Parts: sequence; structure tokens; C-alpha cells
Amino acid sequence: MPVPEQVLYATTAMRALLRAEEALLRASVPARAGSYGLYLGMRDGGRVCAESAAHWVRLHCDNELWRGSLHARRDEALPFAEGAFSVVVISHAQQFGGHSQALLHEAARVTAPGGTLALSGMHPFSAWAPWLSWCMRGASQSLQLRAPLHWTRCVVEQGFKVQGIHRFGRILPRGEAVQGMGSEQLGGGYLVVARKHPAAATPLRFARLPERVRGTGSLAPGAHRECA
Repeated sequence: MPVPEQVLYATTAMRALLRAEEALLRASVPARAGSYGLYLGMRDGGRVCAESAAHWVRLHCDNELWRGSLHARRDEALPFAEGAFSVVVISHAQQFGGHSQALLHEAARVTAPGGTLALSGMHPFSAWAPWLSWCMRGASQSLQLRAPLHWTRCVVEQGFKVQGIHRFGRILPRGEAVQGMGSEQLGGGYLVVARKHPAAATPLRFARLPERVRGTGSLAPGAHRECA
């Protein structure tokens, strides 16, 4: 029997992987005090955001809907202004439902110039991929696993500069997480961190002021006549 997405991310193996992801996100994603962050994931992401200096809006997938801080449809534009968030985290949400490119475009739109976009998911060339495909057989949403290099090309096209590509989690999908963030080469998950190019500074064209006539230190000819 297929495992629903919410049930899948509550299994022991996935909880272990997500704990490793949380540790890596806290170490890799900056959040300025007083700034705003957006979390788009397969769960509420409360532990990821709890220790951050940013104020977070947390949304998680529920079939074709976003739920959490607000409710919205996943096949529509995110209900936020352009450049509203200094940090945007996409945690596995791009893998389900077939809206990956539109989701990335919207995430890039709401990221402020100079802000950070972090995208994490299951690595398609890890030992976790066959297990995940088996769990999701016949599920209501399609599963799309993409390599990190695919997402690096996509974020560059959206105007970002890639800051780093990381692996996390255990090599095999079983048991509780060990101390640390798992294997940096063969872990089941990946994290792409990118920074949006800041807005270009437009030089202002100042009007040229009229030149002042330098004084000679003596009275003008007319003044001599008036004083005579």
C-alpha cells in the first residue's frame, strides 16, 4: 500500500534525515535580526526556524494546497510581494506535485536582492532513492528527484550565485541519526545554497552648477563712482 507524503516524512528514517538537514540549514543559512524568512516544506519546519533571528512564514504541502501560516493553492503564485523575504527555504517541496519549476520561479521572485535561497531534497543517486520510490509507488502525487547540479543551473538562470552544494544524512535509509550531519559525500540528502544578486546601483546624473565669478578683492567700478 502506498505511503502518503505526510506519513512518509514521519517515519523513523525520514525523521533522522530531516534532523541532519536542520543542523546543516542552521549552519549554512544566514538570517539577519529583524528580517523575514519563508519556509516551504513537507512539514511545518518549526525546529528549523526556531533558533533563527528572522521572523518566519512556514508553509507545508498538503496535496495541492499550502497550509500553515496561511492557506494557498500550490498551482498559483505565492501570495507575497516581490522581494519580501531575506531567506527562502524549499525543503523537499519541489519533489512532489509537478510544480517544481513554477515553485522555484516564485521562490526567486519573493527573495530580496542580496537574500539567500536554500533548496534541499533527496539525492537521486543515493541509496535512499530506490527506497523512496518504493514507498511512493501509486501515491497521489508524482515523485520527481533531480540532481543538485540541475537545481544549480536553475537558480543561476533565476539570477542567483551558488554559494555551496552539500550532502547530509546517513548513507542508508534506516535507524536513527548518528551525531553530526551524516555523510558529506554519500548522504541521502542534498542542500543547495545560493545568494540573489543585489540590485545594481544606478548612478545619478547631477545637474552642473553654474560657475561662480571669482572676486578680485576690490570694489566694482560702479561702486567707486557712487562713493565719490
